Amino acid sequence: MIDILLSESFLSLLAINAIAAIGMNIVYASGQLNLGQAGFLAIGAYTVAVLDVELGWPLLPLLMAGAAVSAVVAVPIALGASRLRGIYLIMGTLAVGEIVRIAIGNIDEVGGLQGYFGQAPVSTGGIFGSLIAVLALAAFLMASRVGLQIRAVFDDEDAAAAAGVATRRIRVLAVVTSAATVGVAGGLLAKWLTFISPSDFGILKSFEIALYTLIGGVHSLLGALAGATFTSGVDKVLGSVERIDYIPTALHFLDDWRQVIYGSLVIVLIAMLPEGLVSRSAALRFQRPFRRLRRTLERRGRSAAAPLTPPPRDRGAVRLRLDRVGHRYGGVVALDGVTLEVRAGEILALIGANGAGKSTLIEVVSGRVASQQGAVTLDGERIDRLRPERRTRAGVARTFQSVRTFAHLTVEETLRLGAMAAARASRRTIDDVANLIGLGDRLDALPAELTLADQRRLEIGRALAGDPTLLMLDEPSVGMNDDEREELAGLIGEIRDRGIAVVLVDHNLDLALGLADRVAVLDFGTLLTVATPQDVVNDDRVRAAYMGVEDLAAGAEAVPE
Repeated sequence: MIDILLSESFLSLLAINAIAAIGMNIVYASGQLNLGQAGFLAIGAYTVAVLDVELGWPLLPLLMAGAAVSAVVAVPIALGASRLRGIYLIMGTLAVGEIVRIAIGNIDEVGGLQGYFGQAPVSTGGIFGSLIAVLALAAFLMASRVGLQIRAVFDDEDAAAAAGVATRRIRVLAVVTSAATVGVAGGLLAKWLTFISPSDFGILKSFEIALYTLIGGVHSLLGALAGATFTSGVDKVLGSVERIDYIPTALHFLDDWRQVIYGSLVIVLIAMLPEGLVSRSAALRFQRPFRRLRRTLERRGRSAAAPLTPPPRDRGAVRLRLDRVGHRYGGVVALDGVTLEVRAGEILALIGANGAGKSTLIEVVSGRVASQQGAVTLDGERIDRLRPERRTRAGVARTFQSVRTFAHLTVEETLRLGAMAAARASRRTIDDVANLIGLGDRLDALPAELTLADQRRLEIGRALAGDPTLLMLDEPSVGMNDDEREELAGLIGEIRDRGIAVVLVDHNLDLALGLADRVAVLDFGTLLTVATPQDVVNDDRVRAAYMGVEDLAAGAEAVPE
């Protein structure tokens, strides 16, 4: 059995499968389960085979051509797939793979259904050299800004957009890069087999490539390698039972049940290890020494960067202005001609009963919901026609009602992601924000390892790392105890002191009224009043409109005299 697994033939096939697994890992890491990979494998294979036979190119140009053709074909597919989700994406990509296979079978110039042959064989050294090159490039990609954005989209597209990620562009880039990588695997497969036919690239091949990532783990390239090794090894052993002399004759029946046993192993493995053979936590443990070394080098090499935000300037200047903004959900009026200003270095508390339109206002400003009338301007520039990620890069930052952290990104990675929205972000920016939110010693922690209060502060940190001029906090104190709420109040106060305009929505009026410089009251989408906290709690109209009259009266105790 050991001889089988160490044979040159098996190791060559394993390396090819590993390259295909890396390609699948890249696209699945963006949250897209692409089951059309056999189509890109076929495109790469036939491109390399034809160029090899007709032109006799060396290996490297051949593989580059296979990758390029696969990537070009993938562009329109990626643009279409970026609009699909769930079962529609799976079925759509599966159909693409079959269309490619059928199309190739109808092209007589490449042998049609009879197949194509004549390409020169590739050496095991050439295959492993290609694997090392692909793995190095993929590792560089996934460690880069683009790779971090790809992984953020996997966890939460809305939160990624709020961090300044162009989510659709990233999804398209992931599909195209994946196709190019799988195209390389296809080219190597064509030269390794020396004969290829459309039947080599059917639906089962797409499922096989997907299994590499699902079994190994989607959250690291180590998982792709582990999945390809495990899957290829099990398939090879089960397929070679009758050729192993020392297996008892009574066990030779295993060959007839190979697919059943193989499928059962896959089901058991996925059930026992839902994150795959290499979980995110396991990958982090492996990477931790390298991550610490990188942080040390970044800190030593950094210049004396500016603090998180520039010294307060134009305090009192209008940062955000809403001019007669309106929005309806069907027949329900969520915002009705709201005109409002938020100034630099102030906290504007936004209060009102449930359904008053507070969260809708934040959604409209951040771009998740389109304003149907009126204008939204930031620092004098209209932003209501911009996509959410462009508003983030313009200076709009926000948090969500429910905690929206990235489950598979560490504290440091989350802050790095947020800092990408700022043109002048640096290592110091990340360190400053981490210390500000009290997580400077938890940079390698995943959100699941943090308390709810820490997760809330992490979300605020992600928003702050982008150096915003406007920060909108939607129910930040939900789930916190009194001590945690007090710490949160101190954090929000410090954010204001840095010259950032803050919009605070929170049902805890002790917190909201105690921090606010001004208070805006919404009543069924209409702006009732904007005044100081003391004037608001004494306003009879507010008391009449606000359902929690007792809460409003209790909140008055927190209003500074």
